[in-house]
Amino acid sequence: MLLVDDAFRLPDIYHRYADKSDHYISTSFGKYESVVSMKDSRRHAYHRKMIAGPYSFTNIKKMEHLVDARMSVWINKIDLLFARTGAKFDFAPWAIFMAYDVISDVAFGAPFGFVQSGTDIGGLIQGFHDYLPAFGFLGRMYPFTRFVKSTWLGKRYLTPKPEDNSGIGVLMRFRDKLLAQRLTAIEAGETSGRPDFLQSFLDARTEDDKPLEMDYIKAEILLILIAGADTTGTAFQGIIHHLVAEPIVYNKLMAEIDAATLAGHLSHMPQYHEVQQHCPYYVACVKESMRLHPSAPSIFPRIVSKGGMIIDGKFVPEGMEVTAHVWLVHRDVDVYGEDAEVFRPERWLESKEKAALFDKYSMGFGHGTRMCLGKELAMMELHKGPLQFLRRFRFEEVPGERVSTYVVKGGIASWRDIWLRIGGRAPA
Repeated sequence: MLLVDDAFRLPDIYHRYADKSDHYISTSFGKYESVVSMKDSRRHAYHRKMIAGPYSFTNIKKMEHLVDARMSVWINKIDLLFARTGAKFDFAPWAIFMAYDVISDVAFGAPFGFVQSGTDIGGLIQGFHDYLPAFGFLGRMYPFTRFVKSTWLGKRYLTPKPEDNSGIGVLMRFRDKLLAQRLTAIEAGETSGRPDFLQSFLDARTEDDKPLEMDYIKAEILLILIAGADTTGTAFQGIIHHLVAEPIVYNKLMAEIDAATLAGHLSHMPQYHEVQQHCPYYVACVKESMRLHPSAPSIFPRIVSKGGMIIDGKFVPEGMEVTAHVWLVHRDVDVYGEDAEVFRPERWLESKEKAALFDKYSMGFGHGTRMCLGKELAMMELHKGPLQFLRRFRFEEVPGERVSTYVVKGGIASWRDIWLRIGGRAPA
């Protein structure tokens, strides 16, 4: 495998016809693959076209009121348990609780219930994190994985099943329960007409006007549960970590948020377009945090296409694995400058040309035609949750507690120990 750290080579590596390598074998959890697992670029394009509609900005915008409702529940719970009592708490799991409840409600019509219970129900989140080291190992050791998966041993122990008591199996059970409930409701004519991803998948049709196969729908649903919540929660954690660590940035940001609020530019629950238009420094903080501490600081290998390619004057033969690494690309001094290691949101506001360059060579949501379908939903959440938390609460670190830590398992990141003490904040 050839690792490339030059951000300017991303378009060459991740071009439209680049096939994925067998590294992605660990993202396939059954007979049917999701769009993330599909290696062949043409097959991926065919399936992506069928399911892209629900992920479009136009469709996500229709669901914004659902996101707002979940955010309000989360803010009220944080207020009740911690702001009014003054009790210290670890913010890290609460960011994840919010993200999981949003994605499950928007995608399937029902929140997991993490926020309401204040706990990791059924160990679902912990189960996912426990699986991550194996996820990373199996992907990187794919010749071994491919062989073992074909044996009875692999089918029994390496392939997640709904009957499993931990890991991906817990998510599979939740998925199957929601799917069964929806199919029963459809049969009884009791659906509400409420927009969500599940109904969009059930309504989707192939080019032959046939419904999608149920096992394929299950694969896509599982992908949303796995990829759509945890990574967004991690981004939320990172934003708060950086603001706690950078008081000058925090004060500058709060001045912008308060000014936008006083001018009437922000609704009681900020709307996506309002934040984009009236809070440029906030948007810059979100992007800068995700640049320095991405949710998936990993490799994303592709197979060099027919004819090979030239990188830095050297020939790379067809069939070879080539990849960029998010952590390295996001710190490329030729793109971000000599201070690429520094958290400096101002870099995104210095010029439109620079900001466009940063966006072009970002890998926060992947790159090229395989960019994450859930990007718009994730960014909508990140334009609301952190901002509303900042508007409603003042916060401070808890002396004597462990320092917040960025942890990477199997190429997926999360934060630990963001210990805060919060209080209500007077409206601007």
